[in-house]
Amino acid sequence: MVGDAIAGLGAIKTAFDLARGLMDINDAANRNAAVIDLQEKILTAQQAQAALVERINDLEKEVASFEAWDAEKKRYKLTDYGGGTFAYELRPEAAEGEPAHRVCPACFQKRHISVLQFAYRTSGGQDHCNCPACKTEYDFGHRQASQPINRTGRRSDYF
Repeated sequence: MVGDAIAGLGAIKTAFDLARGLMDINDAANRNAAVIDLQEKILTAQQAQAALVERINDLEKEVASFEAWDAEKKRYKLTDYGGGTFAYELRPEAAEGEPAHRVCPACFQKRHISVLQFAYRTSGGQDHCNCPACKTEYDFGHRQASQPINRTGRRSDYF
């Protein structure tokens, strides 16, 4: 990018040098050739400037995107749900009217907020959730020992 800027400035300097040389040219054909050469140099400098302006605009958009993500990610905290399961959880003070929810950690690392959807509670008492974006499945919490079923088909608190 700096090289492009230097090349653009060099083209402008060359154009000014050619313009100064026009004063010394008496021959109309030589003067016309010099004018054409000067116009080409100016066009090259304008194209270099346009490319630099476009690059600056792209970089400004990228910076704005990073700033927006920094603000969004501060609304969440990484939470340990036990059993080796983690997810990002909306901070209550940053809810701004949104309900409490968990966010997929894989998507979060890619700068994307994907709210985990509860599917069911496992037989081990864990919340099974799915990420609609990356299709990852999570079982949150420690797995609890299954309780034996008594003769009536109901879980029993004792053996």
